Amino acid sequence: MRDEGSPPFIFGAQYYRAPTPEPECWAPDFKRMHELGFNMVKLWVQWRWSHRQNDHFVFADLDTLMNLAQENDLAVTLNVIFDVSPTWLFAKYPDARQVLNNGRVIEPYEVGHRQVGGHPGPCYNHPGSLIERQKFLEAVVAHFKGHPALAMWDIWNEPELCFPQRETKIDTLACYCPNCQKEFKNWLERKYTSIQKLNQVWGRCYEDWSEVEPPRSSGTIIDFVDWREFHTDTMTQEADWRINLVKSADPGRPVYLHVVPNAWSGWSIVSCCSDDFALAEKCDVFAATMNSGPVLTPQVVSAARGKLCYNVESHINFGSTSLHQRILSLSDLLADFIPQIAIGIKGFLFWQYRPEVLGVESPAWGLVALDGSDRPVTQAAETFWKTLKPFTGDLLHCSPALAEVGIWKSRKNEIFQFAIHQNTTHLSENMDGYIRTLWESNIPYRIINSAILEEGALDGVKLLIMPSCYYVTESEARALDHWVRQGGVLLAEAHLAGYNATTGRHSRVIPGCGLSEAWGIREADSTSSYHLKLEKSEAFRAAASEDVRKALASSGTSGGQFFPIQLPGGMVAWGADRYARLEGDALRPEGYFEPGFPCLASKAVGKGFVFYCGSELGKGASRDGQGLAEILLRLEKRSGIHPILSARIAKPGALQVGLLQADNHPCFIIIHNPTDMNQPLVLDWVGKIKGIFSQKEWLLEGSNSIIIPAGMTDIFRIEDYKAT
Repeated sequence: MRDEGSPPFIFGAQYYRAPTPEPECWAPDFKRMHELGFNMVKLWVQWRWSHRQNDHFVFADLDTLMNLAQENDLAVTLNVIFDVSPTWLFAKYPDARQVLNNGRVIEPYEVGHRQVGGHPGPCYNHPGSLIERQKFLEAVVAHFKGHPALAMWDIWNEPELCFPQRETKIDTLACYCPNCQKEFKNWLERKYTSIQKLNQVWGRCYEDWSEVEPPRSSGTIIDFVDWREFHTDTMTQEADWRINLVKSADPGRPVYLHVVPNAWSGWSIVSCCSDDFALAEKCDVFAATMNSGPVLTPQVVSAARGKLCYNVESHINFGSTSLHQRILSLSDLLADFIPQIAIGIKGFLFWQYRPEVLGVESPAWGLVALDGSDRPVTQAAETFWKTLKPFTGDLLHCSPALAEVGIWKSRKNEIFQFAIHQNTTHLSENMDGYIRTLWESNIPYRIINSAILEEGALDGVKLLIMPSCYYVTESEARALDHWVRQGGVLLAEAHLAGYNATTGRHSRVIPGCGLSEAWGIREADSTSSYHLKLEKSEAFRAAASEDVRKALASSGTSGGQFFPIQLPGGMVAWGADRYARLEGDALRPEGYFEPGFPCLASKAVGKGFVFYCGSELGKGASRDGQGLAEILLRLEKRSGIHPILSARIAKPGALQVGLLQADNHPCFIIIHNPTDMNQPLVLDWVGKIKGIFSQKEWLLEGSNSIIIPAGMTDIFRIEDYKAT
């Protein structure tokens, strides 16, 4: 239960990214936000805009906006923006610029989302620029902390290391400046303690730390992993000092930052070096830029590890000069916001209230029209908030049950996957296959990162899925073995711990890091799926169409990205890219590509159970996901995982059902029908539910079917609940 003084359920918008909106818009806009019932507005405090000279700060515009917020009963979050360096900074510190792998020195410049220029700011390891950032943040906090409208601090907007270069490429990675190279050597010395140990792991022959070179390619893998992990730790340290400074200077207000969730693609940890779990650790609350869906929101809530979570940059109103925004209705807001509430989000800020008129992001993103008048989305937002607001106190005190399915996510393994593929697409597609299959099967999941696994902090996890689990540390392997032996159910893909991240070497026996010996499971042989003789496979002949079989018979074509795996009972699952034959004592075959050589197998280990996949089933699900869904259903039952309030849906993907509870008592059930058809839902309990938005009421009498209208999304208050 949260105190009275704890952060509220928020609803509002980002407003000011200087120089727009212009001053003549401010008063009418704040008045209208008050009329709409908003309780929060976010204002940007930009380093370049507000720190015009070395010791000269300009806050007059923000002072006016803060006063307007107070007059209109709007609480303010101040978002401090550092990736717009002042014009004087590089004159004072010429060596503070970021340097790319290809040697390019990044001069400050303007982009569509940083119109004032100065992007991307200085190198985070430059000591002089650090002093200047600290000086600015101290001045900002000292100036605004006494204002009664100030509610929260957001000290970092979407942390990323590189300038907008999110398509990860080796030659444009940052930063290779002398300061980064110096700090990297210090980081390595702390990690390895001796140059001899570094040489052993990296395979080098350095005589002294001064000889160590920053990796320029990913060809030897572990040095490249260290290099990107060093930059990720640099970003976390940057977040830590910002949070600590604000907490010390203004201890009475929540401090947070907001991320773009690092979800394997788009916002790659290799280039952006943003570790959500590490960044969330010191935040009072945690937040993100996101829209609804199976990937982003669970990632954010998982990283928060129990902290209150906000969506402080909803991109539902996305657009640009070339692609004006959609016309949004209340049903659009319900479909986007309510599934996020089901996962644990406690408020929303639109990006943004009034559309900008400068740059390529204008004239989209606005909650109102260019002239400040209402649009359909304005009315939808007003209705949404005024309907939801009476229930937000209860919603704040309710949470979803902790998910019993975990999906392993290792930043080391993500960097490794880039090193071997030169992209993160391969990993992303495989992870997405599992996530979407769980989502469509209405099975909640949470992300388990390497640190959580190493700590053994798997309380409540009954089923752990490890996709593309090639790069594993010895401590992770020990913790995994212990967890399984204590009763955990594991689904692991090829080639588990095939690369030992502790020694920096390929494992000679797979599963590696001692797991093969511990479990009695071994990859007897492995190859690429592209080398397989598909036409000789009984499973392939069973799965392929007649035309495909004829074509293969006449051409002799063999191999491909996908291949079929025959499951017990006749169903087919699809593997992708990797193929391993499995062997071991007391191993139970679970699926074949070739007769006599199982590539799916299971085994009891201690009190637990290992289901080993000699391929990548997540990626294979893009070919056909029914086989993977069947496997996950079996493992769900074996793990003792129960559906939400015994909710039964007619087919995967037809409905999303979520439960919010307080003190283990169900309070709200959230139902989302994303289809254009009415869908049946069976709830095996007795009680009554009433929709907050639809006012629809259903009396439940146990195992009776209710029909959810096409496109309906609603939060239903649970009344008179009785378990059956």
